[in-house]
Amino acid sequence: MGSRAPNAETAYRRALRLDDRGRALTDAFGWSALLLGDGSAVAREFAEGRRTGVADPVRFASFPGAGGSGFARRLGVEAHVPCLVVCTDVEDRRVHVLPLADREADEAHRRVQGWVDEFHAANRERLERWTGVERELRRLADAVSGPLWAARIRLLERRRDQRVLDRLAALLASPPDDLAALDAVLADTADLPWPLVDALRDHRRRIAELEGELAARRRMAATAAELRCADDRGDVRRLLASLTADAAARRALSPGAASALAAARTAFTRDVAEGARRWREENGPLFALPVFTAARHSWHWIAEQGRAWRETPQRHRQRDFAVFNRVLAARPLADPGAAADAVLAALAAHHGVTDEEEWTTATAGFRTYLVDSVGGLAGSAPPGFTLVGHCLPNHPPPVRPLDDGERDLRDELARGLARDATARNAAAGDLRAALAAVPALAERYRAEPAARLEATATPPELGGRAEAEELARLAAVLDEYDDAVRSATRPHESDPAVIPVECPVSPAEAAGARGGRRAVDGLREQVARTLAEHREAASAPAEP
Repeated sequence: MGSRAPNAETAYRRALRLDDRGRALTDAFGWSALLLGDGSAVAREFAEGRRTGVADPVRFASFPGAGGSGFARRLGVEAHVPCLVVCTDVEDRRVHVLPLADREADEAHRRVQGWVDEFHAANRERLERWTGVERELRRLADAVSGPLWAARIRLLERRRDQRVLDRLAALLASPPDDLAALDAVLADTADLPWPLVDALRDHRRRIAELEGELAARRRMAATAAELRCADDRGDVRRLLASLTADAAARRALSPGAASALAAARTAFTRDVAEGARRWREENGPLFALPVFTAARHSWHWIAEQGRAWRETPQRHRQRDFAVFNRVLAARPLADPGAAADAVLAALAAHHGVTDEEEWTTATAGFRTYLVDSVGGLAGSAPPGFTLVGHCLPNHPPPVRPLDDGERDLRDELARGLARDATARNAAAGDLRAALAAVPALAERYRAEPAARLEATATPPELGGRAEAEELARLAAVLDEYDDAVRSATRPHESDPAVIPVECPVSPAEAAGARGGRRAVDGLREQVARTLAEHREAASAPAEP
């Protein structure tokens, strides 16, 4: 049936048979008609009138109004608008035009319907023959292609199975001996059966757990050795903190070792010297920078002798205080006078003092303060506090040796860790067994591809030979196609009312569309390719 297109592009493609790139052989026998209207009554009535008997390979589309004017201008037929443009080959510049300006719409419909009826009556046998030829060619081509596809699929499946067997053989010949090697296998899963890949990934998780446990037990052995030699509370606390943070090692602890760890943490993490800590903090102001700065006023003119060029007073004072602080902290509490004299001697050297008498007089008051303050510290210091620095918050306290109870807790934990660490031998054995199981996993998946290769070792005889011979014979008929197309009866070409027009461009070019490949050319190519592939497959040596 004819149709009215919603826009110019659709009308052009439909009328010029460009909307279906898979056209049949009989399409070239037909013709296309495109109504180019100008808004006149006849064009409108022709477009709105009843259209019957218009069917492939005859196409009709209408575009009344000014929308087709651009197409008419490009095609060179605008002088005939309103008109019906008829073309057989959309890439041929020769068209036929039926002017509508001096016609009634009904008369134009009858004329066009007469063309259609006469076309089908005159070409029925020709159309039926080429419809049958095309149908048989495509049937035979499919019949020949079927065995070719089966042979290709068989070959692809055999090659895939062989790649799988080769990959499994390589895995069996060089199985992974650690987690890194197994990760390298899993990084490239090409040609490995997916069930095997899943099994290896599950296996990897188990191996990773065993390697983690083995490494944790090695760390436990090292911690046990360090604990036996640790007599300093700080060292013990550091080892306890490291062990507590080691989740893998804590999971590997036996109940006895876990209990020993908890007891040691309780004993060593609580602050047993809270009173000493507060006492040290209370002593902080005794020798702080403000105290030193106030005392330094008594000898500031002497201190200026040691000031560096361009050094600020603040920086100079801080540098003096650093010397004072360092020397004082290192002096023993037992002799406050000697501690004061050592500090003042160090400051004198630092300042570059040349007049000893002047220096002694200027620092006499500060010396008295130092002797009294250090003496006070010596009288109230806890046992083991032997240096001035032990008593001050900005210096480390003295190392307190472990008491008997703490040594017992330390030793009990060390023994528990050492006992648990010996289980690394079992973990190492489990790891070796897990790695040794990988070849067995690979071997499990060899049977299926090997059986398929054996079953398909002898290729079946290539089918479709008779169909290929018949296809080759029938393909020769296509040589008659162009003559048959040219000999088709097209009534509109002999209608005296129709004007033949040589256009500057083809209808396809005027529509701005490519004509594309003819159906017969595509069919020729398909038949030739199918026959060539069949001959090649029939003469090829058998795939090993």
